[in-house]
Amino acid sequence: MLQQSISLHPYTRNTNLGEDMSFYAINKKSESRDVKTGFEPYIPQARNTTKAEVRLEHRNGKKVIVKDYSRRSLLIRFFYGRFTLRREAKAYARLAGVAGIPRCFGFEGKYVLLFEYIPSRPLSQFRSGEVPESVFDKLDQMISSMHSRGVANSDLHRSNILLTEAGDVYMVDFVHALTDNNPKSPGPLTRLSMQLDLHAAAKIRARYLGQQRPEPVGFFGVLYRIGRSFKFLRKKIKLIGK
Repeated sequence: MLQQSISLHPYTRNTNLGEDMSFYAINKKSESRDVKTGFEPYIPQARNTTKAEVRLEHRNGKKVIVKDYSRRSLLIRFFYGRFTLRREAKAYARLAGVAGIPRCFGFEGKYVLLFEYIPSRPLSQFRSGEVPESVFDKLDQMISSMHSRGVANSDLHRSNILLTEAGDVYMVDFVHALTDNNPKSPGPLTRLSMQLDLHAAAKIRARYLGQQRPEPVGFFGVLYRIGRSFKFLRKKIKLIGK
């Protein structure tokens, strides 16, 4: 492969990555090895019954990712599933044509959404030093294009950034996305979420390139630290309850 390409066979380790594997994970039973690239397809896996079932299937001879709430409980699929799928579909529709955003093929019923399948590996499966700087430059360009259309991912992390064998970069999972009705002048909540995207991308870049981690500043920094404190407290409460 070229120098900028990325190996899709990273180091072997335990894939139990907890919350960091919220969207893409290994599922060896769902599909045979990809003929073109020779690796096990990665598809999303639900962490609990409040999340959608996600499968790799075929439609018209093409592989698609199927995100399905139809077999969840009535309360989950009606009040949560339908809302999150609509929010995600709205974000994908606004981002149609942006390089690095997979296509959303739309709904298949009320509780099923179809997406383009990208043969790839999540960034979380790579070590520091294994990813060229060009990957993070592409990620920054993608975020800039996304924000210019009034969309904030709001939950950017290593597992929803996908890398192909050719070194292309994709972003998936817009469950928490905010899509502002006025892209040229987004509201305060959307602007804060955009700052969160930029900070997350800077942290990821620093992690893989061995740079100093950025510190959030200003009003965003205050809110960011409060959010981190609540997240830490929630984890402690869960550990005590076990």
